[in-house]
Amino acid sequence: MQANPPFWREQCDAARGIKESFGTQKALGYLLGEKLLNFLRASNSHPELAAELPGFVKEIRDIFEPYEMRTYLTNVRRLGALGHVMGDEQFEEFRAAGAVAEDIVTAAEDVLYVERMKALLLDSA
Repeated sequence: MQANPPFWREQCDAARGIKESFGTQKALGYLLGEKLLNFLRASNSHPELAAELPGFVKEIRDIFEPYEMRTYLTNVRRLGALGHVMGDEQFEEFRAAGAVAEDIVTAAEDVLYVERMKALLLDSA
């Protein structure tokens, strides 16, 4: 009996479809800005996820060129689902209405996660 593939493989397949249908920026926002971010957060307290990180990173590198990831990670303004599903204007409307939680601690952590993503995805690229 074959083991189930890791859940991140499905996320990578979805990112390929997003890239084809909606472009590289949307796919990067989905896979790096949402899925990899959540994976990194969870892997801090789940060693079994941390053990899968090299495979996930390799798969991401197979999908995107280094310059695409570098450009995204250098210029990313928002992370999470809202970072790639909303335009700037729509996001600002949600923020002004109080529908977006803003937390300085989470914002600072996100900066550190982006730096970690750069190290994982670009250091040897």
